[in-house]
Amino acid sequence: MSGFRMMFLSALSLAGFVVLWAIVAASIARPELVPSPLRVLGALRGMLSSGEIIKATVTSLGRVFVGYLLGGMAGVVTGIILGRITIIRESFSMIFDIAKGIPPIALVPIVIMWFGIGEMSKWLVIAYVVWVVVTISTLVGAREVPVIRLRTAEIIGLGPFERLYRVVLPSVVPYALIGLRNAVGFAFVALVSAELIGANSGLGQVIMDSRFALQTDRMVVGILVLGGVGALCQILFELLERLVLARRFHVC
Repeated sequence: MSGFRMMFLSALSLAGFVVLWAIVAASIARPELVPSPLRVLGALRGMLSSGEIIKATVTSLGRVFVGYLLGGMAGVVTGIILGRITIIRESFSMIFDIAKGIPPIALVPIVIMWFGIGEMSKWLVIAYVVWVVVTISTLVGAREVPVIRLRTAEIIGLGPFERLYRVVLPSVVPYALIGLRNAVGFAFVALVSAELIGANSGLGQVIMDSRFALQTDRMVVGILVLGGVGALCQILFELLERLVLARRFHVC
């Protein structure tokens, strides 16, 4: 019942937003600034029929997937190392604090200088943001491993790698999953930063080209599709996260 209630309230709020949007658009009466919902819907139909929006969405999703995968794996490894090895954490804490304070859009110009406007530059910008988010969460989990478990593992004769696999990793998984979940949204933020400045394809490029052509309806389509795809990825990850936790830790 609670799930149905949440869906009903979400649908109601969405309908209210569309109505408010239509009222504002009609009041301003300047479609080049605030296109009406019907105008945006017409632009969406045209972009769907031409395949433009589908191609752009697939391209952007591919970039997010590669960058997210690279950043996620690097973040888990970095978080475990920083969380379990004190000397490394203390040595690199200042460098990491500086790195996590750099917004992705600030990296785009120099990354393009180094790697050009190809796919590598987009992957690296996305991977950087994901790496920071996942590292922070995983580091907390690695530091919070119960000492009694580690001592027990030593007493029964488990080696370093066995302790890592049997003790550290199970304790880290829930924290790493939180970081990976939060990183989904940040990956799309980094995607837009990369595509708005240096891309000839993708949703960011659609938004930027529409801006230059004063096609606000197409711009809104790109923004809404980007937000919708990001929200869908977030929902799918949360379902996967629940499945993993339920099977690994018997959590309902």
